[in-house]
Amino acid sequence: MKFIRTVAFALLILGSVSVRAMAADPALIRMAYSSGWDALPAIVGIERGFFAEEGIVVSGLAVTSPEAVIQSLAVGTTDVALVPQRVMLVMAGAKAPVKIIGMGGWGTDMALVARPDANIKAAADLKGKTVAIVQGSEALPILVRILNQAKLKPTDLKIVNMNANTLLKALADKKADAVFETRHFTDPIVEQKQGVVVMDPAAVTKSVGVIGGIPLVAGNDTITKEADTTQHFVNGWVKALKYIQQNPPDAARMLQIFFHRQGVVVTKPMAESWVKMTKYDQYSWSKAAIADADYNGWALNAAKILKLAPKIDDYVDNHFVDAAVKSLQ
Repeated sequence: MKFIRTVAFALLILGSVSVRAMAADPALIRMAYSSGWDALPAIVGIERGFFAEEGIVVSGLAVTSPEAVIQSLAVGTTDVALVPQRVMLVMAGAKAPVKIIGMGGWGTDMALVARPDANIKAAADLKGKTVAIVQGSEALPILVRILNQAKLKPTDLKIVNMNANTLLKALADKKADAVFETRHFTDPIVEQKQGVVVMDPAAVTKSVGVIGGIPLVAGNDTITKEADTTQHFVNGWVKALKYIQQNPPDAARMLQIFFHRQGVVVTKPMAESWVKMTKYDQYSWSKAAIADADYNGWALNAAKILKLAPKIDDYVDNHFVDAAVKSLQ
């Protein structure tokens, strides 16, 4: 009888624990992000438990199709997405039912490198030349802004979109006179002595004042119907950004693993340098960051990528991230 009573008591305890666990079930957020280095805050938030601390289960998915992300956000099968700024500008132009609720990093370094024999010493020398960028790259609007500073239009030269592997050999194979891209691509070209630096990241920033904020967006239904869940998610997001700042070696290790699981081998020094190329110390969207994005929208319109130059001010909702920063202080 004593054994039976003990078992019954144990089952009662387990049952009460189960009921409490069911009552405190964590909320679910379905999140999309890219398969590149800009996914790092999402990976850190998931793998270091910052969303879990806030009672959030994040179902994360690396998505390579911008169209899929836009459509999924619109119908509610994705709640939150970390998207390239270019994708957000497309959503703003299409008046998609989304808001920017946070920053996913900013300031990725970009440089202009040229073939040594191309006789390119400044941006003005790009007239009549062929410049390579990665297909769908965030570099395009910045390049157009630099051309504008040099009194040139995109039609004054040939801008060629390439995949990453082709671009890395574009100067050596004489498929382009210059490459304008992030240092993820330009550094190896220079190190292999296939190109020389015409404008380094500091010169690019000085020329056009680029900020390059990465938008964290949420569907309007998620924001209005799941406001508490959204707030807890953003709390975890800010914790992840702070962690990257404080522990860059561990963040680089997670980035290495993320790439390796996709079949891409990234060395430790390379991963560490990539983490340093993006800054994670801004959480909300400042007026300067919004103006920078609007300038990029103008540039994409000038390059005939967008039919109009969208403004994103009406799409920015900083109150979740501001509350997160305040609560964590």
